Amino acid sequence: MFTLNALTESQKKIAAALAVFLLMLAMFLVMFFYSRGAFGAPGDSGTGGEIAHIPSGYTYDKYGDFRLNPEHPPLAKAIAGLPLAFMDINGPEADWSWNGINQWEAGWYMLYEAGNDPAKILFWSRLPMMLLVLVLGVFLYKWTRERYGRKVGLVTLALFAFYPDIIAHGRLVTTDIAAALGYLVTLYYFDRALSRPSQKNTLLASVAFGLAQLLKFSSFLLFGVLLILVLVRALLDRDEGLAKKIWQYGKIYFWTSLLSIILVWLVYIPFVRHTPVSIEHEVIERNLTADPKTLPLRNFLHAFEGNAITRGLGHYLLGAMLVVGRVEGGNATFLVGQVAEKSIRLFFPAAWVIKTPLPIIILALVSIAALIIRRFRSKKEAWSMWVILVPLIVYWAFTIKGSLNIGIRHLIPMVPFILILIAWLTSYAMKVRWQLAGIGLLVAFQIYHTLSYYPNFIGYFNNFVPKEKRYQYLVDSSLDWGQDLLRLKKYVDENKISEIKVDYFGGSVPSYYIPQSRAWHSSYGPTTGWLAVSATFFQSSKLYGPKEGKWSYSWLESYEPKAIIGGSILVYNITETDLLNNPAQSPYLIEAIDFPEENVTNSLLPSQKN
Repeated sequence: MFTLNALTESQKKIAAALAVFLLMLAMFLVMFFYSRGAFGAPGDSGTGGEIAHIPSGYTYDKYGDFRLNPEHPPLAKAIAGLPLAFMDINGPEADWSWNGINQWEAGWYMLYEAGNDPAKILFWSRLPMMLLVLVLGVFLYKWTRERYGRKVGLVTLALFAFYPDIIAHGRLVTTDIAAALGYLVTLYYFDRALSRPSQKNTLLASVAFGLAQLLKFSSFLLFGVLLILVLVRALLDRDEGLAKKIWQYGKIYFWTSLLSIILVWLVYIPFVRHTPVSIEHEVIERNLTADPKTLPLRNFLHAFEGNAITRGLGHYLLGAMLVVGRVEGGNATFLVGQVAEKSIRLFFPAAWVIKTPLPIIILALVSIAALIIRRFRSKKEAWSMWVILVPLIVYWAFTIKGSLNIGIRHLIPMVPFILILIAWLTSYAMKVRWQLAGIGLLVAFQIYHTLSYYPNFIGYFNNFVPKEKRYQYLVDSSLDWGQDLLRLKKYVDENKISEIKVDYFGGSVPSYYIPQSRAWHSSYGPTTGWLAVSATFFQSSKLYGPKEGKWSYSWLESYEPKAIIGGSILVYNITETDLLNNPAQSPYLIEAIDFPEENVTNSLLPSQKN
């Protein structure tokens, strides 16, 4: 009987390469059709982050001007903007938002007001991001293959190719997948630099680390991660002299860090070269106020202005400062019925438990248990695991401690490391037939359950959460990032709705796609007719309504939605009789007299207005 073992080494390489190609092709096609729409399902509308990132990347490439979106490094956005730079597109420079340095308004103008085709812009700017996902997948396979063999590498790649959060955010113009690639490549080459010290490997590690910093500022954590790995490696090699090894590996760390910063500085220069000095000055002024805590930093950054060489470093430092402030500042957070103004400490662990596919959770927990009860057989095996565990521990610790609870996408940089941890477990399961069969079933289940969510991958939740109740567990980019507006349009058209009020959270414009829509807000209070509310606004209104002495959407709790579009947009059709016959509404209708007249006239029933 024919078996894989009967193949020659050359044939095995070809078979493995073909399998990698087919897995990546399947992943690409899912992302492609998910973004563009297929099989009667509309594609994704613009999402929250994209509305700022797309015009930013376009203007970096086209004009060498870095006025927009300084809080993120340029590389991922510039990669996304590259196709647009060669197309006939009306940029944001004709709008007030350009000189007004308003990245959000610049995005809305460029996509929906400047005469461009938003579908064309979204497609061509998303395409490079999809290719970036494939690079990440191939590199993940490369690392796991080198460690554990081709079969384990292919199992790991299958889990990656059908990982819902990777598919969901991998084709968006954001920095999360880019950050994952930066982390993975940096750790891979730093591992090589410490394991096989040479100038070449140190240079490769430096380039990888520099690119990571150019992709996302969260890669700052790698300075600490790499330093910890230096100490771990020195301790593992202490039989050769601890001080000697600390010095040897410390030099590699020093040069890797220094050269990476120089690379970042050099890459920033062309992206800021045509930024007017007055605009550069204003960007610093706006982002760092005259507060006594930030005034010294602002004055320090002003010293970099206008100089062709130093201004790039100045923009890099500004972005880093903004990210630190953003993480410390926090934001409104919703988690399983709880709404907090700043953050919820257990947000990310809870989000991971309900958003991560059950096969990944099971395999990750079994891997951790195996690590606890099992001793490493060699120093090499111990080191290979510490390279994975240290970034996981450090990243999770800072993520939980931080206050930026806006979505599980911030955990994406750690997905490849969790998969490599699972690959370690798989390498032992390969030797036992029933264990291998169990992993095979888990992989098959993940593929099935992931595809069952098509085309709502941003709204993917595992089996712990009923599909129709997802908005009661998480919102924002974990469920509702504005991706379902085109699907709402399809619902409106199919149901021949002549007028609908829309309170939409995202990066698109409802009136552009749904002319019969009217902008709405929770503060307007109870209303009748068709009403569509983004899940994020539905939940956040319960925090801001009482806080500001205005209406929230709590009154809608008495009604079942007619539809939940993609899990993220709640659609109601409320009649006047519904409100009058619902005792739960009476307190709200009485309270409405305390609100401004313009809100009362939009919120009260005709019979209540007099």
